[in-house]
Amino acid sequence: MPPRTRKSITWLQLAVLNAGIRQGLRAMNWSFTWAVTREALGHDPSVEEVAEWWKESRRTAFREQAAFRAAFPKLDTPAPIYDRPELRRRLREFTKKTDDLDKILQSRRVQQEILDIGLLPATID
Repeated sequence: MPPRTRKSITWLQLAVLNAGIRQGLRAMNWSFTWAVTREALGHDPSVEEVAEWWKESRRTAFREQAAFRAAFPKLDTPAPIYDRPELRRRLREFTKKTDDLDKILQSRRVQQEILDIGLLPATID
């Protein structure tokens, strides 16, 4: 019998397994908004900084952070999801193009980025 190979799981699958569909999607949204804010500010942002950068209420930001914690209980921040050079580069490019945040939010660009990242293999040490 051949040895069993471990099937990789994606970030999105892990989020949904841990927190359900609604909270899992909210967790992926939080991870993206946090990561974009980190690139824009140059440091790991607080919940308040994420809310301010994205023009959201603090309440929404805290709700999304709670969903992230439920979906990824082993992670303190979304940093491990985005600590790949190609993702950091994409996020830097994204932040440079955010002059008109309202227009970007109305497009499908944010949702596509979140989905692309969510479908990458999850690696948690």
